[in-house]
Amino acid sequence: MTRGLANFSPSELRAHRMNLYAHPGMVSMTAEQLAEAVGATKAQILAYENGHRVPDPPRVRALARALQIHPWRLMNLEERNTWTLADFRRASGLRAHDVVARLGISPKNYRRFETEGIVPSRRPQFVDEVAAAVGMPRHMVVMAIDRTPAVQRRQTRAFELVVAMAERYVPKPGPWRGPALNDPNLVELAAAYGRPVQRIRRVLTYELGELRQSQVRAQRERVIADYDTDLSRQASARHALNRWHEVFDRELSRIPRRLEEFHRTAQPSDVWQLLVDLFNVDATGRSDAGTWAVTALLCKESRVLPPYLVEQQSVDDVPVCRLSVHGANHVLAYAGLYMALYPGVRRPIRPSIRAKPRGGAGPETFTLPNRAERLAVPHPILENMRIMVAGSKAPLSIGLSPTYELTVGANSLSAGPRGFLFSVDASG
Repeated sequence: MTRGLANFSPSELRAHRMNLYAHPGMVSMTAEQLAEAVGATKAQILAYENGHRVPDPPRVRALARALQIHPWRLMNLEERNTWTLADFRRASGLRAHDVVARLGISPKNYRRFETEGIVPSRRPQFVDEVAAAVGMPRHMVVMAIDRTPAVQRRQTRAFELVVAMAERYVPKPGPWRGPALNDPNLVELAAAYGRPVQRIRRVLTYELGELRQSQVRAQRERVIADYDTDLSRQASARHALNRWHEVFDRELSRIPRRLEEFHRTAQPSDVWQLLVDLFNVDATGRSDAGTWAVTALLCKESRVLPPYLVEQQSVDDVPVCRLSVHGANHVLAYAGLYMALYPGVRRPIRPSIRAKPRGGAGPETFTLPNRAERLAVPHPILENMRIMVAGSKAPLSIGLSPTYELTVGANSLSAGPRGFLFSVDASG
């Protein structure tokens, strides 16, 4: 069999051609009829069905189209949990250059992703793009990449490199500086993830710095356990010492996986700032009506918002967005890494100390007439609006859509049909 279509199932082709599964609205086909439909010969179809030949991806796609089924239905799906992304692509009837053409990317960059799981640094939504191109759910693309041998080898090697750097730098006395830029382990790790050494150094400085804090706490407990004269405090300190050792080991083992996941979903600084602004205005409410940020007030181009991290829809004709569950988790999980990479951006505010508006708990929100959804303005933008209101001593009208406008007062927000008063469009 040819490489990559070892999952092709001759028996499934025969069963679907003869409609043995009794699909509603479908009729059986003869080998001659199927051959004519796909531009093949009867002998070729029979060779496929008898396992003597394996169709190439374009022929698989043609067979599936003629049989009105998904190409996967012609594969041995019992083994799907072992497929890599290359297996899924071929099983979908696609060649690598078909996907390259759909994505508008170089063959080299796509090959690195398919064989090594390396996301191009300038395509932060690349996993979503590949999922759409191959016709797969995003989580299946991620699981398929995780099964790629090169990715599994990288994870194993990354753990060895991180442990070596932790042993060398974490116990080092003096101010914390992180790994040396020319450390061979760091250089190798950066090459493995396809990222600049300086970038990986910043990420590792943060991750190992967190480990260093655990070690400092453990050392404090060790002093109490060894030298305190109170037996109960000694016992308590020994228990705490063991706990901090467990924390250290657990967090150390997680670093390679965090590096892997972070570099698949990491966003540029401007998009990360948008995620933080969504998080900080608490646009992650999960009530029935929900709390949404007005997209046009958040950014000029909604396409920069990664679909995996941000949900988008419209309330009437007003485009709105909010963090998805994955987006909120992303902000919480990787805030420290982003802060290490982009020190100048705004920080996510911990949920317990979210800024409260003047009127009470939760974000300052408004609604459209006859709609239940709560809409919010990102906090930094709202503050700028209020400065303009204070300067002009008059409410500010801002166009939300062709139908609605927002009126911003010194202590109020309200939306209604667009009038004929002077207004400032959010897009302008």
